[in-house]
This record gives sequence, C-alpha cells and structure tokens, in this order.
Amino acid sequence: MTVEQFIASRDGVISRSQAKDCGMSDDQIARTIASGEWIRRAPGVYFVRAWPWTAAARVRIAAEWIRPVGALVGVSAAWWLGLGVVNPHPNVVALPPGCSRSRPAGLSVVHRDLRGDRVQHRGLRVTSRALTVLDAAVALGNEGQAFLDRMLQQKVVSLDELRTMQSRHLGRRGSRAAHDLLVQASDRAASGAERIMIALLRDAGITVWAVNLAVTLADGRGVIIDIAFADAKFALEVDGWAFHSDPSRFIERRARTRALVADGWVVAEVTWEDLEKRPAKVIAEIRRTLAHRATR
Repeated sequence: MTVEQFIASRDGVISRSQAKDCGMSDDQIARTIASGEWIRRAPGVYFVRAWPWTAAARVRIAAEWIRPVGALVGVSAAWWLGLGVVNPHPNVVALPPGCSRSRPAGLSVVHRDLRGDRVQHRGLRVTSRALTVLDAAVALGNEGQAFLDRMLQQKVVSLDELRTMQSRHLGRRGSRAAHDLLVQASDRAASGAERIMIALLRDAGITVWAVNLAVTLADGRGVIIDIAFADAKFALEVDGWAFHSDPSRFIERRARTRALVADGWVVAEVTWEDLEKRPAKVIAEIRRTLAHRATR
C-alpha cells in the first residue's frame, strides 16, 4: 500500500512507523513534516493538512498515540463502536498503570489495568463493549441513564454482562456512578414495562385490577403479583426488557409462577417484545382469559 492509499484509508492520519512500513525513509518523513504537509498532532503521529479535520481523525490520532498498549475508553470508544454517541468528546484513552507518556493536547488519559478487556474494532483498540457502555454512561452525565437503558433495550449488552464487568473493574474512576446507573437501569426495566401495560389496560377500558398486589397463598407463602385481577385469580407477570438477562430474577419469577398456579391462579407472562410489537394481541388474550374465568 502506498502512503497516499494508507492516508486515504485512515482519515488523514498516519504514524511514523506506518509511514516507514509504506516505504518512506526518515529523511522523507522529516522533509514532509518540514514542508508543513504533515502536522504533528501527537508524538510520532501526524495529520495530513489537506484532509478535513474530523472527529474520526481526532479519535484515530489518540488511538495511534497509545499503540500498542492502550485503548480508547468511554465516549470515544462508544463512538468508534457505533453505539449511537453523536460526539466522541471527551476523547479519553487508557494506558496501563505506570506507563508514562507526554500527553497531547485535547486528550484525557486514565491509567487502568484492562485485564484483557481490550478489543480491536475497525483497526483501533477499544475497551470491550460492556466496559465501554458503563464508562460512556458515566461520562455522558445527565444523558447517561438514557444511553444505558437504550443499550439494554437494543440488546447491545445485557445486565448480567454489565454487572460482571462492573465487578471486574471495581475501584476505577466512575465505579460508584456506574453502580448507581446499573441499579436504576434494573428498576426502570421493570417499572417501565408495567407502566406500558397499565396504560394499555386503561386505554382498553379493562378495570378491576391492582398493581403489585400482595397475596398470601394457601401454603402460607406470600407473593407480590405485578398486575392482578384478584376476583378472577388472574395474574399478569410483566417482564421488562432486562428480565431475561438477569438469571436470579428469571429463577425467582419461575418459582413464583409455579406457586401461583398451584394455588389456582392463571398466570399470563407479558414480555417487553409483546408490549412493543403485539399490544392488541395482549389485550385480546387478557379479555379472553377474564371472560373464561368469569364462567367458572
């Protein structure tokens, strides 16, 4: 590959070692820099003046500067991974503890042992998807919770993956904030689905139900039903978008369903996908079940 071809494939960014791999000598590189054709943006990393100065170029410069030991982190990693982040700012990279380099302007550096949570994507090293989502959610501030929710809804990551990653990197900068975001995400997953179900019931004119109804079963066990039609002994168990990624919640829900059925309840499980794609079918099935229970 010629130098020109390489630069065209790298948003106008090239490092000294890459230029030499393309056949340039040290003298040729020095003359190109001296002429002003290449601008030094980081130690050993250059930007071609003729190219537009883009977000991709800024991220590439950061990623080239940290080779071979570092990784893009947080918002810049999320942007490079295509996770819906509009702007890769702040541009943050991670270097191993004890690795000291002269930091270029406009770049933030954290020192972190990534413990293998470093992947290559489109030629650049970034943190793994789950760690990227956690760090980006913290860095996005007020927009972080919505970003985290969106990543879970779109199944980019699961709650289980995020919790595992959080445990593996406890103590890093932003760790406490990431923990709080995960707690809120879990709560929002369940309550958000229930709110949609309640709105569907009200719009359909279906009444005489209770939310989070506490019921004592014949064996003395107490359970809480998401949405209950007590007179009909009909329970709606509403699974939020994070439900199936949480093994403990999955097991607990199954045990509760078995206990309710053994006590004479009919249990209908409604998923997030049902609420999004088949709301009319959900309401029709609820009407049929209520009509059938009324004829007992």
